[in-house]
Amino acid sequence: MLLILVALLSSGLIQALISPPLNWTLLHVMSWVPAFWVFSRLSGRRAFLAGWLVGTSANLAIFYWLIFTAHNFLGIPMLITPLVLLFFALGIGLYVAVFAWGFQYIRNITAGAWPFAIAIWFCALEFIMPQLFTYYQGVAWYQHPEVFLVTSLTGVSGMSFLVILCNALVLQAIEVMLEGRKSSRALFNNVAVFALLLLLTFTYSTHRLTEIERAEADARAIKIVIIQPNHNVQIKQQLHRQSPDSFARDLVTLSREVTDTMFGPGCIDVYIWPENALPKPPRDASNRLVIDFARQSGAEIWTGALFQDSHQVNTGVYHNTAFRIDSNGEIDTRYDKTLLIPFGEYVPLKGVLPGLDWIRLPGNFEAGDGLRIFSSEWAKFSFLICYEAIKSSFVRTGIQGGAEILVNISGDARSGDHSEQSQHLMLAAIQAAQFGVPLVRSTSTGISAFVDARGLITAQTRVFERGGLVQWVQPLRVPSFYAQYGDWFAWVCVIVSILLLTAVGRIKFIARRAINQS
Repeated sequence: MLLILVALLSSGLIQALISPPLNWTLLHVMSWVPAFWVFSRLSGRRAFLAGWLVGTSANLAIFYWLIFTAHNFLGIPMLITPLVLLFFALGIGLYVAVFAWGFQYIRNITAGAWPFAIAIWFCALEFIMPQLFTYYQGVAWYQHPEVFLVTSLTGVSGMSFLVILCNALVLQAIEVMLEGRKSSRALFNNVAVFALLLLLTFTYSTHRLTEIERAEADARAIKIVIIQPNHNVQIKQQLHRQSPDSFARDLVTLSREVTDTMFGPGCIDVYIWPENALPKPPRDASNRLVIDFARQSGAEIWTGALFQDSHQVNTGVYHNTAFRIDSNGEIDTRYDKTLLIPFGEYVPLKGVLPGLDWIRLPGNFEAGDGLRIFSSEWAKFSFLICYEAIKSSFVRTGIQGGAEILVNISGDARSGDHSEQSQHLMLAAIQAAQFGVPLVRSTSTGISAFVDARGLITAQTRVFERGGLVQWVQPLRVPSFYAQYGDWFAWVCVIVSILLLTAVGRIKFIARRAINQS
């Protein structure tokens, strides 16, 4: 019993070591082996509970920072926030429980080829399970373009498939060696197919790298400055108590300092400021300095701000918005954040279910009506505010609309100095790899970064660092199969899994019928 618990917990907890900021990805190729060994020996309720333990422990280890976010973001007392984390981990861990429940059934029906069936089964459940943070297994390989660029074909599910398949093959090899099974030929065949899949993955990724290099050679580069003002909650409160133009003055001053220090006086094409950088929209009199700065510098400013419609004055309802200010100081149509964070920016079913009014939110926001494409002098781009950048299906609408740069502006001020910032950056960076489009990321407190069209982070700041980054960026869009057809691979896994489960049910029915007749 103790050995089983150790095996299950080791597979779960080790996921935090594979995750950013540690990124020990080499552990990934066998991290699931202990759990798979247990799953293959259990069935029914026991298998379900074993999988739930693995899934829960993995999410507890990876998302431990929710304890601090729930306190800082929602105002929940610290004594209660561990329960928030526990319920979150239990909920998200359910798909591993279902995976373990079906592990033995699917393994038995697919005989020697079971590692492939198990990988398909895992990817199907990972995909259909609702997740606030779309943390698929494959995302951990995001800084290895030599294999990860296969996601531009299959989406991240393709990378998850390879990871889970590798773990299943390791278990199969161990069983053959230790138990002297006569399935060595099946293992040999499976390893051969896996090697072929790896070769195809390397080949495709290499071809993709070549395509991106060619696109970069033909693309015009623009000079972008990312500003990270380190406006945490306390500093924002201090600025609010100062003059009405305190935020604008601080951002303009920092933008000039970063430009002169890191690059020297010269022409900058675009300044990018983070989510809610301005507490009021650019047209407000308090932001006059911002308009003047755009005109004087001859650069565009892409910034986050808060906006309140005229009919919403005195209602406490705002929009989390992003604005483009051109080099003449003219203000483009705004973008309102579409995907709001439940219990962070709005309360689901508030006003319908009693007892929800006690929840204190950092803002009472109204969602926008969808992603929009901005056409600036330099490029077509789309704003992705905070966690909108981790939703691939949402990002894809901007790519299909012609975006050549993904602009992720975020706050990340309420999570503390924990792994959330690194994980958030990872989940945003994978979009660049999947869609062949560079991504620029400006946050209030970190981590801000430049990400090229390969998904590689080319420059980044530290958490709670005041300053910025200056870099040439080439707006481009290298068409990808995933951009055109979306999560086709994941849906294939879902369909195949349904067929496998149907086959299991049919076999059980025939067996019972044969027993009854005898």
